[in-house]
Amino acid sequence: MNEKTIRRLKWLCYLSLFVCVCWFLFTCFQNYNYLFNTTGRHIHWEANNKVLCYAVTILVLYFVLTYGLIGIFITFFIHVLRGMKRDELFPKANIMVINIGAALIFLQTVAADNFDQIFISEGPGQIVLTSNPFVMSLVVLVFGAMYKIAYDVAAEHDLTV
Repeated sequence: MNEKTIRRLKWLCYLSLFVCVCWFLFTCFQNYNYLFNTTGRHIHWEANNKVLCYAVTILVLYFVLTYGLIGIFITFFIHVLRGMKRDELFPKANIMVINIGAALIFLQTVAADNFDQIFISEGPGQIVLTSNPFVMSLVVLVFGAMYKIAYDVAAEHDLTV
């Protein structure tokens, strides 16, 4: 691969890592606001225990899964950067990272679709399930399969050279 393409890929990886850090900081700020802000959109702490338990469960799931997804993205880009140092464009470790990411995207998107439920003060709402988690996970799984094929082709190419 030529030097210009490698530099561009490194730049994109560093930019993506920066975006992941910004996403993490924004999510921390958002979490703080939802927990401790009493104006605007906030959790109604005065709601009955059933509603409050439901809201806190969704909130915790959303943020834990979002932080996990950010971690998966960061891991993916770090593997790519380390692989480029070894002249390995498709690191094998990323195959598992992509598959874990597909599962996390599914769960995080389900939690995100239900996120507005945490602002309801009377009775827990209904659990929402849209097509988004299925479509997004399918796209990531297809990307993972293509990445696996690219890894196999690159490994075979290294053996023949």
